[in-house]
This record gives sequence, structure tokens and C-alpha cells, in this order.
Amino acid sequence: MNQPIPIRMLNEIQYCERLFYFMHVQKLFDENADTVEGSAQHERAERSKRPSKMGPKELWGEAPRSLKLGDELLNITGVLDAISHEENSWIPIESKHSSAPDGLNPFKVDGFLLDGSAWPNDQIQLCAQGLLLNANGYPCDYGYLFYRGNKKKVKIYFTEDLIAATKYYIKKAHEILVLSGDESAIPKPLIDSNKCFRCSLNYICLPDETNYLLGASSTIRKIVPSRTDGGVLYVSEPGTKLGKSGEELIIQYKDGQKQGVPIKDIIQVSLIGNVQCSTQLLHFLMQSNIPVSYLSSHGRLIGVSSSVVTKNVLTRQQQFIKFTNPEFGLNLAKQIVYAKIRNQRTLLRRNGGSEVKEILTDLKSLSDSALNAISIEQLRGIEGISAKHYFAGFPFMLKNELRELNLMKGRNRRPPKDPVNVLLSLGYTLLTRDIHAACGSVGLDPMFGCYHRPEAGRPALVLDVMETFRPLIVDSIVIRALNTGEISLKDFYIGKDSCQLLKHGRDSFFAIYERRMHETITDPIFGYKISYRRMLDLHIRMLARFIEGELPEYKPLMTR
Repeated sequence: MNQPIPIRMLNEIQYCERLFYFMHVQKLFDENADTVEGSAQHERAERSKRPSKMGPKELWGEAPRSLKLGDELLNITGVLDAISHEENSWIPIESKHSSAPDGLNPFKVDGFLLDGSAWPNDQIQLCAQGLLLNANGYPCDYGYLFYRGNKKKVKIYFTEDLIAATKYYIKKAHEILVLSGDESAIPKPLIDSNKCFRCSLNYICLPDETNYLLGASSTIRKIVPSRTDGGVLYVSEPGTKLGKSGEELIIQYKDGQKQGVPIKDIIQVSLIGNVQCSTQLLHFLMQSNIPVSYLSSHGRLIGVSSSVVTKNVLTRQQQFIKFTNPEFGLNLAKQIVYAKIRNQRTLLRRNGGSEVKEILTDLKSLSDSALNAISIEQLRGIEGISAKHYFAGFPFMLKNELRELNLMKGRNRRPPKDPVNVLLSLGYTLLTRDIHAACGSVGLDPMFGCYHRPEAGRPALVLDVMETFRPLIVDSIVIRALNTGEISLKDFYIGKDSCQLLKHGRDSFFAIYERRMHETITDPIFGYKISYRRMLDLHIRMLARFIEGELPEYKPLMTR
């Protein structure tokens, strides 16, 4: 027999089978205003319960304040938070954050007729509680739903239709869980449903985008938020210590001064150089799915702390299977390299002037050749040649007076030997950090890619995804920062064999990078504007859906 279904799952599966799949198969969950308030109200209710001083004998015949029940025949289990006793019947009581419907018309759900005074998913969850009570010897014919939104208490009778509907969704939940390893098991998105706007996982589900790419709908509503809520916290002052007080991250500087930052406003923390982070804070950030990245004082990414990788094991399984298929890996890599060369060409065309006309012609030819490559090795050769042409033309995107200073001597690194390469290397490090975090949140393994060779300690998938975003995010801000004077020669230490960005220049570059990540860009496929950081998340999720087999192809981002 399958594992029993927790009755709380029945609420999600009736609301949306795809939501059920993401929450209970892929173990994805995110908060929104509704879920945060609902959880807070539930915690307040739990704290308000007074423990009974009566023993087991005295409790016989009395209504328990909380009861955990299960039944093998129904194959469900659950905790009933509140139970009353009236008219010789045991009454489950469930509180909801939302408002009750008007009750003017009954709901017709999958052929079942349900009461119109409460939402169908809430009725089914409540009915499951009633079924558990009956199965364990507690007679139960009805229950109560209390909607806090409009302070309405609704009495729900467990009718034949409601009981049949509840058992139908129990069976449906088991079917989805059993078939979870099958690519075809991913439920299809709802089409043009208003439910999507209130769903906490709408930016994970991407209902309209998925339906559009599958040809199921031509509607693209603006469901995905344009920008992420919150920002990246950079801490680079040597000797700084980070701790936690309540819901705040506390920054304690070397001189004793303190500064508090609400943790709810942080999406990521970057520690540069000699900065300490308390274990208490680190635990809380991990539990809140806020990654912490560690960079050396020169801007090299050392590592990333995040919660235990438990999400989307089925997606990672498909990632390993698909990426070890030479044909699948080559076809995906060709699309990535093609998009990268085209984005490099676009940046040169916009900023390079007449001096780069021949390079533009070469890049156009090389991008077409990338699509016709017959092996990964040949594709890497094409990309290498295109990179040589591109970086040969890179100085022509700088202002004439900067070009005369010879700020770039080709592409060099480890260590970078000139100001342009210092900025490029630091920018690529920040982009690596962001894509690494995004891959983890989606459930993909950042270490196993389709194009870059797998090596110990090398995030191959991150480097794969980065290719198309390098010119769009990093290269463009390096050009802008130098041409506008936001970063100048006084921000660098230039030695005989190396070049370093000084602290004030590094802090300026962090701000420039974050400003770019908050800028919006029009998605060429869906037509709406979202920030570059949100665009990263969108494309990695689309890549995951392609790997899972839900989408027929993956199209990397290309700008015109």
C-alpha cells in the first residue's frame, strides 16, 4: 500500500493539481501575503490553546483539543487542530485566512455538487477530517469552517457528493504521487484561471508561459512579478561580524557600531574577505532559503552555503539522464553557444562603431556555424574563435580617451592584468553566484552541465547558463561603468603582472551590478518586462521544464 496522504494535501490538489505536484512531489514552497498571514494566524491559535489537566479517563467522552488520526482503508492521515462535541457528534473545526464565498450558487466540481457557502478545497479538507473521525469511532456528520476574512462561520454537512468528491481527490493524489517519476505525470497548468494570481507558486508554475509554449493558449497575463522582493546584502568591511536579533540581521562593525537589516528584505548575502557570520544567523538564513556566498577579498567565489539539497530530486535525475545523452546535450549546447555569440554581436553592434564591422560579419558566420556543429569539441572550437574576435573588438566599445589608455590587453585572468579584465572577472563571479543560487532554488544540480566539461569543484551547469547572460549583464555594465566614469583608473592598483580593484571601486561595482540586475528587459517570447534577476530565474525554470520533458524546446535569451 502507498504511504497515507496527509489531509492537508487535499486542499492543494482540489485547488490545482499542478500546485499539489510542485508542493508535495517536488517539495517546492514559497510564501506570499496569504500564506504568511495564514501561518501567523495558525500559530496564534496554537498558542491560545490551554493544555487540559484531565487524564485519559476524564477525557473519555470529551472533545480533544487536538487529535492525530489515520486510517488504512481511507489511506489518509492528519492532525485535527480543533474539535468540538455537540448533538452526540464530534465536530471538526477548520479556520481559513480567506473570506467565504457568497453562497448564492452551489459549486459543481468534477461532477460533484458542493455547498456554495464554502470553497470546494476547504470543504474537501474538512470532510477528510470527518471521515477520519468516523473511521476511528468518533461519529461525525458535519463540521465548521471559519473564514477570518469576512468572519463567517459556515456549517458543512458531509453529503454523499462531498464524501464522494473527497475520496475522488484522495485517489487522485495517490495517482500523482505514484506516477511522479514519469515525465507525463506533471499536471498541466490551469488555463486563464484567476486562481493563478493568488497562488504563492505562480512564478514557479509559470502557467501562461507554459501554456503559450505548448500551444494551449495565446494569452500571456502579467502574473510573474517584474522584480524580486528584496535585495542582495554585500558585507566587505574587514572585521565585521553578522548576527541575528529577532527578525533582523545585525551588522556589527569593527568600531562597535551596529546596523540592523530586516531579513525579510534579503534574498542573498555575500561576504567578502574577513567577515564573520554567527551560526545562529547562518541556520536561520538556510531555513529561510537565503543563500550565503563567500568571496575572497579579491572577489573570487570560494563557496556558497544553502539549505540541504532535497528539492526536485526527480528533476536532477532527469538532468543526469538527459545530459549524458550525447545528442540531447549537443543540441542544447548549440542553442546556448548560438545565443551567446548573437548577444556578443548585438553588444558590439550597438557600441563598437565602424571599426567592428568585419568582426560583426565574422560573428554572424560563427553563430550560424555553431548551429551546424556535429560535436561538442567542434562547438567549443567555434566558441573559442568567436571569443577571440569578440574580445579583439571589445576595446572599441570604450570611449576614445579610454581606448588610448590601453585598459585592455585581450582577455586575461588568474590574475587579470588590466582594469577591464578585473571588472569582467568580478562581474562573472557575481553572475556565477546568482546563477548558482537560482539553479539550487529550481532543483538543478549546478555541477553537471551539457557543454562545459565536468571537473571537481567546477559548476558546469552554471557556466553553461552563464554563456548567454555574460554580454547582456556583465560586459554591458563594464562598458557603461568605464565610459560614464563611475569606475576610473583611481579605483585600481595596477602592478607589473597584475591589477586589482580597490575597495571603494569594488563597492561601486557591486552597486552598479545590482542596479543592472534590477533593470527591466522585455522578454522576446512573452512580451512583458521583468528584471534581469527575474529573467535568470525564469530561464532556469524553463530549462528545468525542458529537461523534465514538459516543454519541447529551450530557447536561451537573445536580444535584438
